[in-house]
Amino acid sequence: MIFTDEIKDWLTWVIKIRFVIIIFVFAIDYAIHQLTNPANGASIRYLGVAVILWLSLSLFFLIYNQLSRDYLLQAYLQIFCDIVIITAIVHITGDLDSNYFSLYLLNIMLASYLLTRGRAFLVAAVSFVFMGAMIELVYLPGMYPEVVTKLPALQFMAITSTLTPDLMKALQVKIGASFFGFFAVAYLSSYLAESLRKAGRELRDKNGQVASLQAKNENIIQSMREGLLSTDLEGVITELNPAGAEILGRGIDELRASPIEAIFRGWAHDTPSNAEAGSPLARQEITYPHPLREHRILGVSSSPLVVPAIGVVGYVYNFQDLTEEKRREAEYRTKDRMATLGRMAAGIAHEIRNPLASIAGSVKLLQSISQLDEDQTKLITIVSRESERLNKLASDFLLYSRDQRFEFQRVDVVTLLEETLLLLQNHPLFGPKVRLERKFPRRGVAILADADKLRQVFWNICDNSLKAMPNGGTLTVQAEEAGKRIRVVLSDTGTGFSGRQLEKVFEPFQSGFNQGTGLGLALVYQIIRGHQGSIQVDSQPGKGARFVIDLPREAPPSTPAKAGTTQAAGDIR
Repeated sequence: MIFTDEIKDWLTWVIKIRFVIIIFVFAIDYAIHQLTNPANGASIRYLGVAVILWLSLSLFFLIYNQLSRDYLLQAYLQIFCDIVIITAIVHITGDLDSNYFSLYLLNIMLASYLLTRGRAFLVAAVSFVFMGAMIELVYLPGMYPEVVTKLPALQFMAITSTLTPDLMKALQVKIGASFFGFFAVAYLSSYLAESLRKAGRELRDKNGQVASLQAKNENIIQSMREGLLSTDLEGVITELNPAGAEILGRGIDELRASPIEAIFRGWAHDTPSNAEAGSPLARQEITYPHPLREHRILGVSSSPLVVPAIGVVGYVYNFQDLTEEKRREAEYRTKDRMATLGRMAAGIAHEIRNPLASIAGSVKLLQSISQLDEDQTKLITIVSRESERLNKLASDFLLYSRDQRFEFQRVDVVTLLEETLLLLQNHPLFGPKVRLERKFPRRGVAILADADKLRQVFWNICDNSLKAMPNGGTLTVQAEEAGKRIRVVLSDTGTGFSGRQLEKVFEPFQSGFNQGTGLGLALVYQIIRGHQGSIQVDSQPGKGARFVIDLPREAPPSTPAKAGTTQAAGDIR
């Protein structure tokens, strides 16, 4: 059976075709009439009446098509009304001599597209019956004069001349040819119509499958967490997925028609041999200048875009933001180094402290039993001072290597920061050129933490900031709530750290740190990790440093934090 939507579409098309046929028929017959027999206007008037009736019916069908949803009934009404009108036009335009017998065939063809094959044969049969009845009525006096005599009502259609043998033969041939032609056209057109409908359904199914596949592929591309970018053979950007736009910080409208070199600077592009082979290039890592954030590290790989039977039509670039991954790698490397240092710390400290105690005792004893001159006294003083310094260093190292124990209680972070800043204002390095900026919430920020340990964290960072601003500057202290966590930001306008210093900022005994050994920041990191928090450092040489500390509101499990298990923060300055 034909689908309703198919009949609906074909009905609209048939109505439009009918208007064209009506105008065409009337125009041709009117032109022939004017050229051959302009004096006889009766036939053209009858044709005009038939055409007007046909146009009126077509207009009715057009309106009815918009109002009714019974499209099968509409198809039957249109087809059988057309048969009646066509029969009248054939009779008006000369019966056997009419040039419009082909309208029957056209109507059968249209019926084949609207109806099934069996119903198309029904239309062919009805058309033949109407055509045969019209011929019988017209030529009835010549074949059966006694019937016309008994039925005077038929005389208005009948031809009064006697039916000659030649005309009888032509009539029989016309009827036979019409019978064969009607059913042959019904068979062929219905076969073609069914093939067309079948092909249409298969095409719609294929289109639906293609649309579904395209939608699925589009959804996959849109849902990818990695960036995907395509270019043509000249390297001009054509498409970019949302994840790629987010990674790059730029939209497809902004990048479209731009060369790929504007995005991936320093990228080694495909060679013709690679493109022909269809093999991707090795993955590369490049630095991308993000328009909204700091420079990002991107991992990029490229593959030729190959279309079957055409070849390479462009390139596809797959890229990921590796910045956080690189940070984690730095954390893991720092963790390994710090684990090694932690294991060495206890042994070194013990090995140093025992000789130092003997040296310090011997120096004091020597100083008490001997009369020393001024130079000898200076030497004894230097030895004592350096012994104490080494002893303190060994003690700090032991503190760093031992398990950190925490006593958690509810404390106000803002209060701890205010106490730290109050002590900082009495620091020897705190001068008139140093300015403090506080950015605290109006109400306190309470968390479960070890108050003494957090004071030590804040003091060590602020102490380093003062050392980094020998000529003065601004130290900004900020505290804010971030959901279930508390964020503390300590930033200065000092000398900042270089890239190499950033990689090892939380490791002790690193060269390049002025006036210190680096143990202070190592302890800071250890304490923050013991609170199940995180610390990150952003810095550029000459532009200061920014420490960001995130702490949970609730107390973490009461477990000791070991130096060997600490993990460095991301993006260390």
